Amino acid sequence: MRHDGGRPTQSTPCAPPPAATRRVLVVDDEAVICKYLLQVLRDHGCEAVAHQTGQGALKELDQGHYSVLVADIRLQDMSGLELLRQVRERFPETSVVVITAHGSIETAIEAMKLGATDYLTKPFRAEEFCLVIDKVFSERRLLDEVAQLRWELAGEHRFENMISQDPKMREIFSTIARVAATDATVLITGETGTGKELVARAIHNKSPRRDKPFMAINCGAFPETLLESELFGHEQGAFTGAVAAKPGIFEVANTGSLLLDEIGNIPPAMQVKLLRVLESMEYKRVGGVETRQCDVRVIAATHVNLAEAVAQGTFRQDLFYRVNVVPIVLPPLRERAADIPLLVEHFMRRYGPTLNPAVRDVSRPAMRKLLRHSWPGNIRQLDHVIQRALILAEGDALLPEHLALDDGEPAPAAPEFDFNDQLSLDELRERLVERLERSYLERALQRHQGSIRKTAQQAGLSERSVYEKLKKYQLDRRTYKVTRQGAPS
Repeated sequence: MRHDGGRPTQSTPCAPPPAATRRVLVVDDEAVICKYLLQVLRDHGCEAVAHQTGQGALKELDQGHYSVLVADIRLQDMSGLELLRQVRERFPETSVVVITAHGSIETAIEAMKLGATDYLTKPFRAEEFCLVIDKVFSERRLLDEVAQLRWELAGEHRFENMISQDPKMREIFSTIARVAATDATVLITGETGTGKELVARAIHNKSPRRDKPFMAINCGAFPETLLESELFGHEQGAFTGAVAAKPGIFEVANTGSLLLDEIGNIPPAMQVKLLRVLESMEYKRVGGVETRQCDVRVIAATHVNLAEAVAQGTFRQDLFYRVNVVPIVLPPLRERAADIPLLVEHFMRRYGPTLNPAVRDVSRPAMRKLLRHSWPGNIRQLDHVIQRALILAEGDALLPEHLALDDGEPAPAAPEFDFNDQLSLDELRERLVERLERSYLERALQRHQGSIRKTAQQAGLSERSVYEKLKKYQLDRRTYKVTRQGAPS
C-alpha cells in the first residue's frame, strides 16, 4: 500500500538482523508516517519511539539514550536542519538519518555536511529503510570498535595525564615513578610547551602527598618586589597596598607539592632567599618577624639551560645544585614525531564533542602535514592547532587547509593588519590583539549562530564580557543568527 503525498511505500517487512535490540527515535509531523515507521522498525528488531515535533524529540533524547534519530526535514516547530544542528551539539553520540522530499537532494547534502549519517528520499520502500538503518548500526559498531582499539592503544602509552610511545618519554615515565616516592627536588627542563607542568603534576599524583595541595607559580611573571610576597606572603602594612596579611604559596602548599616554574628567571637577590628556604624549610613573611616552618616537596622547571646560566653568572651555582637533585629533560615534539597521531587522537576526543561533533577523523594529507611540521611550540601548539581546525572544519574529517601551520603551505587567512612603524611596540601589540580578538569572535558567533552563551563558553569568558566586546568591535550577533531555512535573519 502506498500512502498519498509521497509517503513511504508498504511492502513485506525485511527480516530482522541477528543484532541485539537497538533504540531508534522517529520524528515526523504526520502521525500516519510515525505509526508506519514504528511498525517497520519494531518488525526489524528495533526498540522505537516516535514524536511529531522537534522539541518533543529533543526532550525524549534528554530523558533516554537513542542510538539513531530518524527525522523528516520538514517539521512544524523547527526545520529538520535546525533539529540536526541541536542533536549534533547536545547528543553527539546519536546518529541521524534525515528524510527529504523527492528532488531535494541539495537539502540532503546540506544535512550530510552538518553531520547526518545518511538520508532517505520519499517515497521509499520498507526494505530500503531497513537497509539504511542496518548500515547506520553497522557503521556505529565499526566506529565504536575502532575508537575502542585506538583508546586501548593510547592507554598502553598513557602515564598519568601524559601520552607517549617514544623511548625517551618512556624512560622519563619510569624516572617519575621512582622519584615520586621520595621528597627529592626535581628539575624539569625543556622547551616551552613540552609539558613540564604535566610532569610535575604526575610526580605529585604518584607521591605520598597526592591527597595534599599541588601549587604552581610562574616565577618569571612577577617583578622582584612582588615575587617575594607571592612566595613567602606578607604582613598587613608591609608595603603600600598591603591592607591585609596574606599567606605566600609556600604556606598554602604546606604538606603538599610546589612547582616553581621558570625558576631560571628569578632575580639574583631572590635566589639567595629562595636557597635559604629550600635548605631550612623556614621563612618569614615580608614585613614579619616570626619565623615560619613548612613541609613542601619542591619541583622546579625552566626552559633556560641553567648550567649555562651558572657559567654566565646569572644563576647561583649553589641554588642550581640544590634544585638539580633529579634532572628530567623533556624532548621537543619534533624529536618524538611518532607521538603526534596519539596526541591528535587525544585532542580530537577531548575537544571534538564540544567544538565540532561531526568531525570524526583526520584525513591522511592532514596527518602528513602534521607529521612534517617542526612544532616550535611543541604539544601546546599542537593542542591549539587541533582546536582551531575543529572550529574551521565543515565535513566529517580534518583537511590540510584547516591546519594553521606556517610551513610553506597556505593556512586559513589571518585578519589583515597594516603595519605602522610610527606606533610604539605596545600600541602595535594592542592593535594586533584587537584584530585577532575581533576575528575570533566573528568565527565563534558564526559557528554558534549568534548564541552569546555558547560563544562565551568557547572563549572562556562571561556572557557580560562577550557583550562588552561585541559593543567594542561594533558586532551585531543578530547578523549571525540563522532562520529555519538556514539564511541569516
